[in-house]
Amino acid sequence: MSAAKIRDVALKHFAHFGYEGASLSKIAEEVGIKKPSIYAHYKGKDDLFLSVVGHVLYIERRRILTYFQTSESLPLKTKLHGIFEWLEQGFNESSTTKLFLRISFFPPPALFDEVTKIVNPFLDGLKRNLIKLLNQAKIKGELSGNNIEAVAIAYLTLIDGVLVELLYGGNQRYKIRVDAAWQIFWQGTSCREGKE
Repeated sequence: MSAAKIRDVALKHFAHFGYEGASLSKIAEEVGIKKPSIYAHYKGKDDLFLSVVGHVLYIERRRILTYFQTSESLPLKTKLHGIFEWLEQGFNESSTTKLFLRISFFPPPALFDEVTKIVNPFLDGLKRNLIKLLNQAKIKGELSGNNIEAVAIAYLTLIDGVLVELLYGGNQRYKIRVDAAWQIFWQGTSCREGKE
């Protein structure tokens, strides 16, 4: 049995049950091995979880790049608004996205430092790429204002806020939050300086 197979099954368990609720015995059972066989590949639950986190971020990075590549020709407004549906779809259909969101907001307390050392550089890279996208949009005249970094931070904060509702309140409440918050965000970013 390969370490990758154990990792992939563990990913589903961590996404569904969280770190605390996932059981090495249940993971081993689904893989078709005995629990001690996991230790031939991983030092323990923490090591397995951190391996899964690294893998999840690799997959999510590829998903995000694919989204922006396939939406490259769309106007900025459509592209940025489309992220909300894309995130909701991923959360509903993908264990990878579900686990990514869980660990981003609620890393296991015992592994907080280790997880944030993996997640924060990913989020910093996301912010840098968003700033590049917004600067390109500004050059094209799709965005006004001078503080592009503030726009990027506001957008990421908006995403954080609505995703918490997706995690706790479900799809319908998420959509209500997105609709309300997006309109105000976009109105604020698309106004010319000096206008109210």
